[in-house]
Amino acid sequence: MSDHSGSAHLRVLYEASLQEYEKQTDITLANHPLAGQLQHCDSVESVTAILREELRAHSEFRDGDRIIKLLNSIVSVLCTLSATVNLDLSFSLEKEIYAGLAILLDTIEDVSARDPLVDLLESIESILKHLDIYTKISPTRAMTDIVVKTFVELLSILALATKFTKQGQPGEFLLDDVLPWTRLG
Repeated sequence: MSDHSGSAHLRVLYEASLQEYEKQTDITLANHPLAGQLQHCDSVESVTAILREELRAHSEFRDGDRIIKLLNSIVSVLCTLSATVNLDLSFSLEKEIYAGLAILLDTIEDVSARDPLVDLLESIESILKHLDIYTKISPTRAMTDIVVKTFVELLSILALATKFTKQGQPGEFLLDDVLPWTRLG
């Protein structure tokens, strides 16, 4: 597969992930105000500042510092992966994930959802940290494919988590439905 057809395939995956996000959440990422704010962010600090503000809007979170630390780690890994793998694909999937995170934070109003939110963010952080090896070797087309596919799946996870949160499902069911393997063991 040539680089052009590989990029076209990744573009199709990207577009499908945005459509699936909209289908699951009834939110068009490109039109959401938080997505607009995040499109202009060019550093880990600027992204986490917006996410921190979304979290502060829900000041009842007792684990606010832990959540901010997780968000910072997730955003940092996303930035590093995007830069290392050189996702020169004419789209910015990591910024869509930032928007998905911000929208999820914005939809959480139920205090009972805070523990599953921490669990979800810890799982996302773990998934991304497993990809850290890709930042230490020369990028290849296969690496780019893996990173983009992982980003697409993360956006899908965020869509499902947002959907369940908007539906007012109790927090204990969030991870069982979105990341069932986190409850094993």
